[in-house]
Amino acid sequence: MAVIEAYLRFTDWLNAKFAWIIAFLICPMLFIMIWEVVMRYFLNSPSHWAFEISLFIFGGYVVLGGAYTYLSGGHVNVDIIWGRLSLRGRALLDIFTSAFAFLYLGVLFWVSLEITIQSWQIGETTMSHWKPIYYPLRTTLPVGCFLFLMQVLAQLIRNIAIVVQGRDVFPVRVQVPGMTAVDAGSRG
Repeated sequence: MAVIEAYLRFTDWLNAKFAWIIAFLICPMLFIMIWEVVMRYFLNSPSHWAFEISLFIFGGYVVLGGAYTYLSGGHVNVDIIWGRLSLRGRALLDIFTSAFAFLYLGVLFWVSLEITIQSWQIGETTMSHWKPIYYPLRTTLPVGCFLFLMQVLAQLIRNIAIVVQGRDVFPVRVQVPGMTAVDAGSRG
C-alpha cells in the first residue's frame, strides 16, 4: 500500500511541477509574437523565424500540459451518463475508458519515440528556408505521452480503490488550482 501511495504522490507531484515549469513557455511565445507584430506592422520588416518558433513553443506547451490537465480533471468528460452515476459507478466507467486511453497513449508514445530517435540521429530540421532544428519539438511528444500514461495509471489505481473500498482512498494531495477536495474524489 505504501508503494502505491508513493507512486501516486510522485506522479501527481511530478505532473503538477512539470506543468508549472511548462506554463512559463507562454512568456517567450508572447514575446516572440509581440516582436513579430512590431516588426511586421510598425517597421515593415517581418522575420522569417517568429511564426515557426511560436508554433514550436505552442506545440510543446500543449503536448506537455496534457498530463496536468488530466490530473486537474480538465479534459472533456461527457456528463450525460457519468454525472448521474454513483462514485463507484463513475469509477467503473473510468476503469473501462482508461483502456482506450492506455491504448491510444501507448501507441502514440511508441510511434513518437521511434520518430524522435530517428529525428535526433539525422539532426532533423524543418523544410523552411532557415531550417531550424526539429528534434527538440519531436521530443516533447514521447515525454508528454509518458507523463500522461503515468497519470492515467495513477487515476486507474484510484478508480480501482474506489470500486473496492467504496470511497476515495487515494485523493489527489498536490495543490491543483481550481480543484477542491470534493472535485479530487469525483473526477475521472
